Amino acid sequence: MIPTRKTEDLLLGSWELIQRLRAVPRRLIWDNEPGIGQKGRLAQGVASFAGTLATKVVQLRPYDPESKGIVERRNGWMETSFMPGRTFTSPADFNAQLADWVERRTAGWCGPSRRGLSI
Repeated sequence: MIPTRKTEDLLLGSWELIQRLRAVPRRLIWDNEPGIGQKGRLAQGVASFAGTLATKVVQLRPYDPESKGIVERRNGWMETSFMPGRTFTSPADFNAQLADWVERRTAGWCGPSRRGLSI
């Protein structure tokens, strides 16, 4: 969870996730989020962020139901699998609970080999 949808918060949130992954993805996929960019143009600072990490920012086409469906299914899965019955005292508490939950849920999938993974 991030406090706003401003560019600096979105990039900081992305950086935190990349650090947890311990690898830089080849692509960062975004759904025309204004804080990242729209209509093929990136917001100020986004290209520098991607360039520093040697990754590419991919903006989904507007009204692309297939790509949008992937994002929405993941959001729906989180809403039905993680959120029910939980309470959160702050964004940091939400993030801590989510990180713990994801770690437990993915332990069997990735195991220790996840460390050093190159994507």
